[in-house]
Amino acid sequence: MQGSYSYAEPGTTEPTLADRYDSADPVTWNGAQVYPLHSEGVGGSPTTVRLTLRSAAPRPGVRSLGIGLAVERGHVLLEGRRLRGVDVWSDAMSGGIELQVCPAETHAAITLTPVWVDDTEATVSWTGNYGILIAREPAVTVLHCSTGVGPPDFGELVVELVIGPTPPRPAPPTEASRYQNALYDLGVAMQRRGDEEQASQLWTQAAEFGHPAAAYDLGVFRYRRGDFTEAEHWWRAAATHGDPRAMAGLAELLDRRGNPSEARLWRAASTADDQYP
Repeated sequence: MQGSYSYAEPGTTEPTLADRYDSADPVTWNGAQVYPLHSEGVGGSPTTVRLTLRSAAPRPGVRSLGIGLAVERGHVLLEGRRLRGVDVWSDAMSGGIELQVCPAETHAAITLTPVWVDDTEATVSWTGNYGILIAREPAVTVLHCSTGVGPPDFGELVVELVIGPTPPRPAPPTEASRYQNALYDLGVAMQRRGDEEQASQLWTQAAEFGHPAAAYDLGVFRYRRGDFTEAEHWWRAAATHGDPRAMAGLAELLDRRGNPSEARLWRAASTADDQYP
């Protein structure tokens, strides 16, 4: 995927990649699928987008390299401002950067495109031989980006993309939370004594009050009994409260139930903390 390549044969004039795009669909180049943009649905819940730089090799005529992120039916929350989009430059991605996406509708989506600064200090995109080669790796999508300066070179900017639900901020302990914890702990004690039905009842009470660990354990209990609808319900409840075990279990269950796209998001979220301490 890396290296510079001559797009046109000597003495011939071929359209640039930008000239060949007529939609978000890819074009074929040297046997590979090259996309004008990368788009992913994020649903209707707050979402964290993490961009991490793998490598950057700007060619002559390119001052800076980056990724432009735009939100359809939502906004990016950045330092208290609501923005429809933002350009993220390679230096900001060198240690990994997280962007908070706030959907306004259930069918919100993000799009990412290569951007660059040329010799005139202008920010440029959607021109020349720009494009993206997209590689899927476990828990991460890798974007190999070419700017529009010169022939295609998909080693110019290589960025890791991880998308997952934004976990809510932990609330301070309250009388209600102490009650939830007591119900959960009593359920654990009942399980250790072999009384799983009593444990399930106690965990249900705690989970209905919003206790993530109780929701996760209840999901496990339902999953083992083959009640996948209930298991999905409780794992989803725990996952949206930031429980990585529930995220992983929910991803496995969603795959099993024929929803691989959402499964991929939850699987990525479940490993994000391990990948980026």
